Amino acid sequence: MYNFPMTYRGKVDHGVVVLVGEKPPEGTWVHVIPATEGPTPPDSLASHPAVGVWKDRTDLPEDSVEASKMLRERLMRRADE
Repeated sequence: MYNFPMTYRGKVDHGVVVLVGEKPPEGTWVHVIPATEGPTPPDSLASHPAVGVWKDRTDLPEDSVEASKMLRERLMRRADE
């Protein structure tokens, strides 16, 4: 059993809470408290403001795997290299 607080977001659909994003492990007991304020989560990932933020970058390869490798290499490089 987890002893640290976790917050999951979702919405009720036909009497069932449908979680958005990361889900708790199967069998986890939860308490559902209706949100009375705060932002509504996006209905889809495509509406998130960060999606497509790098679409105009020309310094990265077209292949996302290669781009990830390049960015990881840059991140891991020491400042004095």
